[in-house]
Amino acid sequence: MKKSVFKKFTAAVLCLTMLASLGVFMSSGMFARRVTASDLDDARQEREEKLEQQKEVQELLDEYRQQASDTQEYMQLLDEQMSELDGNLYELGIQIEDLSAQIAETEENLEAAQQDAANQYEMMKLRIKFMYEHNDESYLALILASDSMGEMLNRAEYVSKISSYDRDMLTKYEETVEYIASTKQQLDNDYASMTQMQASLESQRNDLAAIQQEKEAELEKYNQLIADTELVDTELSNDISGLDALIAQIEAESNQNSSSNPPANSTGVFLWPTISRRITSDYGDMDGRTSPHTGIDIGATTPGVWGDPIYAADGGRVIRAEYNWSAGNWIWIDHGNGLYTIYMHCSTFLVSVGDTVNRGDTIALMGSTGQSTGAHLHFSVRYGGAYVNPWGYLQ
Repeated sequence: MKKSVFKKFTAAVLCLTMLASLGVFMSSGMFARRVTASDLDDARQEREEKLEQQKEVQELLDEYRQQASDTQEYMQLLDEQMSELDGNLYELGIQIEDLSAQIAETEENLEAAQQDAANQYEMMKLRIKFMYEHNDESYLALILASDSMGEMLNRAEYVSKISSYDRDMLTKYEETVEYIASTKQQLDNDYASMTQMQASLESQRNDLAAIQQEKEAELEKYNQLIADTELVDTELSNDISGLDALIAQIEAESNQNSSSNPPANSTGVFLWPTISRRITSDYGDMDGRTSPHTGIDIGATTPGVWGDPIYAADGGRVIRAEYNWSAGNWIWIDHGNGLYTIYMHCSTFLVSVGDTVNRGDTIALMGSTGQSTGAHLHFSVRYGGAYVNPWGYLQ
């Protein structure tokens, strides 16, 4: 695992220790006193931190899942290679057994041929010895004792054929021995080559088996990391849900405290918040999103060009004017009675927290900060702790 990845995962796991903060925050008796804008800001800031942590955890989770998938694909490839090796080893084993049988049979044939050649040689030696001991007189007497010239020629030819037969048979047996010996040598060479190939395949198989064990351990590690990271993600989701409830409760409490004294300059009817009226994404839009769009995206007058003025939709007090990783530079205006307007992706702030603004005041310039794909204003309305459809308030 890369060090950076490990650090991310460690940070994600450590964030679990922060989960107790919500319980402490909720049980600290905060609602026993009058809530303030600072309480709401603290809760919102903690929620943003949790969202950022969850984003990192989910990116890490995606990385672990991809690594596990890659490992599984590689293991499948190893299985295919192992299967092919096993098949080759099986076929080679059969060939080696067949060669062993051929070698054994050839050895028997060679031994028989060598014995035949030896026997023929002994018979030839006996006849040569007899001719030597009796000299040529016996053969001469045999020929002279013939009753006729034809018989004499036949007997002379017979003696010559015996000598020629002995020589031919000895030559034939010697050639047979030489052929069988050559065949056995070729079989021995083939056997040596196949056993060497078998040893090489077995070595490859052992190497593959070692890699398989390594990949199995690696997959087990990634599966454990996925399980641990999913637990962190679940805990963060629960924590964010708790913070959402807390923010809603703080807003409700704040509304109760301020409901009797709404801003004097609040009209309850909202002015269109910029000069452009080009809608690029409407409220509730799900196109390319995992959840409904919480506001209206209004594109710049000139597409892609920053700097269009952004107006306060109604009178109220600025309670947030800061950077958020997702919303970029955003502004919250409290209009009283639990009603807020939110302006996201601003390029420049023209107001600060605590400022009182009137309907139509220029509060910022349009931009594309945070998670944005172009110059535009994301305009949202919150009421009673939840995002509502802005169209019900706009003129």
